[in-house]
Amino acid sequence: MDFSKLQYRQYIDGAFVEGDSRLETIICPGNLEKVGEVKLAGAAQATAALEAAKRAFPIWSSMRLEERGEWIFKLRDAIEEERENLHTLLVRESGKLNGHNTFEIDSLINYLTYFLEQAKCDQDTILRDISGGKGCYPVVREPVGVVVACLAWNFPMHNLATKLGPILASGCTCVIKPATKTPLSTLYFGTILDRIGFPKGVINLIAGDAKEISDTLISSKIPAMLTMIGSTQGGLKMVRDSATSVKRFSMELGGNAPVIVTPTADLKAAAAHTVGNKMRCAGQTCTAPQRAFVHRDVLSKFTELCVAEAKTAVCGMGDEDANVGALISEDAVKRMEQIVADAVEKGASVLAGGERPKDKKGHYFLPTILTNVTREMLAYKEEIFGPILCIMPYDDLDEAIALANDTEYGLASYVWATNYYEINRIVKGLEYGVVNVNGPGTGANYPHAGWKNSGIGADGSSYSLEEYTRRKGIRISLA
Repeated sequence: MDFSKLQYRQYIDGAFVEGDSRLETIICPGNLEKVGEVKLAGAAQATAALEAAKRAFPIWSSMRLEERGEWIFKLRDAIEEERENLHTLLVRESGKLNGHNTFEIDSLINYLTYFLEQAKCDQDTILRDISGGKGCYPVVREPVGVVVACLAWNFPMHNLATKLGPILASGCTCVIKPATKTPLSTLYFGTILDRIGFPKGVINLIAGDAKEISDTLISSKIPAMLTMIGSTQGGLKMVRDSATSVKRFSMELGGNAPVIVTPTADLKAAAAHTVGNKMRCAGQTCTAPQRAFVHRDVLSKFTELCVAEAKTAVCGMGDEDANVGALISEDAVKRMEQIVADAVEKGASVLAGGERPKDKKGHYFLPTILTNVTREMLAYKEEIFGPILCIMPYDDLDEAIALANDTEYGLASYVWATNYYEINRIVKGLEYGVVNVNGPGTGANYPHAGWKNSGIGADGSSYSLEEYTRRKGIRISLA
């Protein structure tokens, strides 16, 4: 399939609509070739999408769960049939390696399945009767209504999965806004919905400039809930601009993930996992390790292992024989250069990387290991969102925990230790919504939640499904 010749249109109320704003050309960051074009949506089309979701909500929410489930399974099967096309489009618009991208389609299928099964397990509650046998008091959960979901560009289909799973299973309807840097796979998803005749208005897909359509979507009184994946600054703006009505929020925002390595750790595994996460998707994940705090007794060995891992870097995309993908844009590469220059100017040492690969077309930056990092450096304070790792020493666990918590963020954290006392003490002390001990992964059944300025609510698990429902207490007199 020639994706560059496809028509990418907005999907509103079960129909394809040409955008009424400017033309956006999507260039692959991995090879700088054109992927496709799309006319972006404007404010009026954002309003039309909201109105469509509002009209569809009474119908979709009143369906028996079994009937909604039939549609969800039909959608799931259609996604499986489109796996190859979706995967190819994802690689091209993001510049990732095939191996860094394969989980995204699986996520979409798995989250749809998981949340439907969770909805089937939901039980209404009967409160204890305290009226002398004259009443029963059930508490039921019902869908909140229309949901607006604003997605980040780094994992288009995975991010869609985390939102669409609980939205559909709970009985909500939605307007999905993909990032303008990677909108094509999400808009192509509309062709899947159209092919199977998915109930119109339940899922609306619109891509447009944040200033032009986000303000319309967020400030409208139609949405009952706003959910997003993005920066902390974007989340704060969403909260401020939404104050036209009382809305719910579920947000996964920025991160500055610490790694604590104790003397009992498997250093080889810790180094491979930590640097590997900086190579995967070029470190463009909110959970990517950023600040490694390593006990002084094992600092030299861990650093040596990390440098060796980083120096295996080969940049590329798609099916190339490589292990580091592209950054999303030239501006992103320039920011990596700025972060490294700031660190070096303030006394840091670059032990690996720190520059673009030579003679490589595309937006690439080599995995970088920094030492002698201090709190005043951008590499320590800011969310890097790229392949730069800071390694710093500590002398006792209290110091390590304090350093790890020394940030406004609180999303993901990592612990490498084999001593239960150490693990228990660190886990209890970390101010993070996610604590990974010795490298386990995540999935639809695991809550992914941020503390502090890293977010509100959770993606994944039954806790996420609860956020898309509201409680109704029913008081019935039998006398």
